[in-house]
Amino acid sequence: MTSKDRRLIFSAAGAQFCSRQRGFVGIAPSCVIATSASYPRDGPAPSGDSSVFGGNNFPLALIDGIFAMSCEQSRFHCERTVDDRCNPKAPFEISMPPADRFLHLTTLALAVSAVLLAGSSRLLADCPADLTSDGTVNAADLSGVLSGWGTTSGDITGDGLTDATDLAALLGAWGACPVEPVIDWILLTATNGTSTIAIDEAGVTQKSWTGATGGASAGYLRADGSLVRPSHHAGGAYVGAASGGRIQIFNAAGTLTNDLIVSTAAFQQHHDIRPMPNGNILCICWEGHTQAAAMAAGRTTLTTAFWPDSVLEIRPTGTTTFEIVWKWTLWDHLIQDVNPALANYGVVSAHPELIDINLGTITAGDWTHMNAIDYDPVRDEIVLSSRSLNEVYVIDHSTTTAQAASHSGGARGKGGDILYRWGNPQNYDRGTAANKVFFTVHSATWIDSGLPGAGNILALNNGDRAGGLNDYSTVLEIVPPRDASGNYTIGKTAAYAPTSALWSYGAPGQIYGGAVQCGAFRTLDNTTLITLTNSGRTFEVNQAGTVVWDRLNPGITVPRAAPYRRINGLWIGP
Repeated sequence: MTSKDRRLIFSAAGAQFCSRQRGFVGIAPSCVIATSASYPRDGPAPSGDSSVFGGNNFPLALIDGIFAMSCEQSRFHCERTVDDRCNPKAPFEISMPPADRFLHLTTLALAVSAVLLAGSSRLLADCPADLTSDGTVNAADLSGVLSGWGTTSGDITGDGLTDATDLAALLGAWGACPVEPVIDWILLTATNGTSTIAIDEAGVTQKSWTGATGGASAGYLRADGSLVRPSHHAGGAYVGAASGGRIQIFNAAGTLTNDLIVSTAAFQQHHDIRPMPNGNILCICWEGHTQAAAMAAGRTTLTTAFWPDSVLEIRPTGTTTFEIVWKWTLWDHLIQDVNPALANYGVVSAHPELIDINLGTITAGDWTHMNAIDYDPVRDEIVLSSRSLNEVYVIDHSTTTAQAASHSGGARGKGGDILYRWGNPQNYDRGTAANKVFFTVHSATWIDSGLPGAGNILALNNGDRAGGLNDYSTVLEIVPPRDASGNYTIGKTAAYAPTSALWSYGAPGQIYGGAVQCGAFRTLDNTTLITLTNSGRTFEVNQAGTVVWDRLNPGITVPRAAPYRRINGLWIGP
C-alpha cells in the first residue's frame, strides 16, 4: 500500500454521524481506512490491511449497517491519500440494495440477544464499550448500541442517550478492551478565588484552571476533559448572591478558548449552569422587569425591580460570542388570585402548573433565587431548585421557545408550564406549614441514567438558620410520580407525591450547611458527594449513611464539589 493509494474513509472515533440534536457532528480526529474497491462487501479487510480497531479486521457489512441505522440516506465521506487528512466531501448514499441492507441489520441485531445491564451501572466497567462484558469490543457490543439507539440501553458515554457519540466511542475502542486505569477526581470551584482545582481521593491537586474572576457555582468537565466554569462579571447590571454573568471554557489542555459575558440590561446569568450533550450550555438567568410591570401582572407588594428567573440555552459561536437557541422564563407562567381583571387571574390551587406571583419576599429584585439546574437528556427535561420558594421544579425542554412561552406543546403537551414541583405545597394552596419539607433548598440534580434510581431527583435541604425550626441539613432523593407514558401525575386536590423521600441523609445535630449554596451529587459508585459550603467540608456517604470519604477545604469557599471519573479517555460525572 503506497501513500498515493486512494481510500474511502469510514471515520471511527472521529466519524461524522447524524445526530438528532446537531445534524452532522465531528467528534474526534481518528479515521478507519478501508479500500472500497477491493474489500468484499460481506467480508473482512484483505490480509495485511488493518484498521485502527485494535488491529482487527472489520467487515464492511457492519459499516453499512451502522450507516443505515444512524442516518439512512445522507453521509459525509471523504477520499484522501493515506498521508493526507480526512476532510468531508459531498454526501453520498450507501449503495447497498435495501434488501441486503436489511439482511445485514438483521444479522447485527441477532448477533447478540438484548443487552441487559442489571445489578450495577454499566458506567462502572473498566471498559464501558464492552457492553456484553466479554473482554472485547466486538459485533455483539455494536448490536447492543444499534438495538438501543435512541434509548438508554447501550449508552456508553453516560449522557443518557444511545446515539452517535456512543457509536463513535464503541468504534474507537474496537478490539481488545483498553487497560487505561480509571481516574477519580473531585472538582472544587472557589467563589473566593479565581481557580478551579481537581483533587484525587488523597486530596492531592492533579490539575488546576485559573479563571478571570471568582466562581459563581460548580465548574463542570465535559467528556473530552474541557472545563466549563460560571464566574462573576464585575460589570453586570444585576447584583445579587452568586451573580455570575460570565462563563469561561477551557480546553482539555487547560487553555482558555471561550470567555462569554452572559449579561445584558435585559438578563444576566447567575449561580449554576449545565453543559449539554450537544455542546450548548443551559444557564439560570435573572430577567429584568420593572416594579410597574410586576404590579401590572398582579404583584401586590413590591418596592424594587422584579427579576423572575429564566433559563437560556446558549451556543458559543466564537471566542467571546454566543447565540441564544432556546429560552424559558417564569414570567410566562404566573398566576394570581387578587385582581380578576388581569389575564393571569385564577384559583391558585387549581393550577399547580403555575407560580403565584405574590409568593415570597423580594430582595433587590431577586425573587425565586433559583440556584441549581440539571438536564436529563433521556426525558429532555430540566430540574431547578428555588431557595426562596423552597421548591424544586421540572420543566420541559423539548419545546420550541414559542411553546415554552405558552401552556401547550412539547413532548408533555404543557408548553413551558411546570411539569412537577415538590417541597412546599403551600405555594399552590394544597398544603400547610406541616407539609413543608424544604428550607432554603439547593443543588437539585437528576440521578443519571445507568445508576440506581435513574430519573429520581436529588436535592440538598439546607435547613433554617441556626436556632430555627429546622436548623440542620439533609440530602433527599425524591421519586417523582409518573404514569406509564412518563407524564407526571397529581390528584385533583392533592399535593404532588411523594409524601416523603426515598432516601435521606442528615439529622438534627449531624450536619448543617448554613444558608449559602451547598451541594450533593450522586456518584458512579452509588454514593453521594456532599458539600457544606460554610464549613468547607466535602464528604461522601454510602446508601447506608456511612461516611466513606471526608475532607476539609482550607482557605477556599466551595459551593458544590463535583465528582468525575475518567474511563478510557472519557470523563463521566454530573
